[in-house]
Amino acid sequence: MPESAARPEVRLLGRIGYAEALALQEETAAAVKAGATAGTVFVLEHDPVITLGGNKPINKVLFAPPGVDLVQTDRGGGTTVHNPGQLVVYPVMALRPLGFGVKSFVAWVLELGRELLAGYDVDAVCRQNPLGLWVGERKIASLGIHVSRGVATHGIAVNLDNDLRLFDAIVPCGLSGVAMTSAALETGRPMDMAQAMARMAALVAAGLARL
Repeated sequence: MPESAARPEVRLLGRIGYAEALALQEETAAAVKAGATAGTVFVLEHDPVITLGGNKPINKVLFAPPGVDLVQTDRGGGTTVHNPGQLVVYPVMALRPLGFGVKSFVAWVLELGRELLAGYDVDAVCRQNPLGLWVGERKIASLGIHVSRGVATHGIAVNLDNDLRLFDAIVPCGLSGVAMTSAALETGRPMDMAQAMARMAALVAAGLARL
């Protein structure tokens, strides 16, 4: 990254509704495009929600769980779930000033999730096809981004200690028969989400500093 390029800030939001987080992303992306900010990496968890990706043929909802919103988005990928205990990272930033192309940015975001899980003794592997983080043949993190005028929105969702039963309502990312897992399920240990968010914030800051 050029020495003159500013780095995005990192913000811990805690638990936040999906609509509110989406509005923050859109506001930040507009400011980045206007040259008013280098961007923000948001670290958070969501209330229960099912989101549909831009790849409509692989958006598959099997049933509508009571009280869970269904939201169409412009990110890549297919249907996924967000709920408490899942750590979500939304890096809203201009790619080129930080030295990224789309593929290298995706790899960078996946690596953040892999490093976080490694800190909990979960050995996850980054895959491009099918995209995500995997523990064996079990999927532990999903990634979907949108890039407009060189500015990325959306990001990665890492299952730490969330209720995986909500995934029964969908075909995750269109992958029939995929088994979802979490750090708590893999280790048999509960996860402290406040601590996990702080860890992720530190990983993001360190990752940005290395660019």
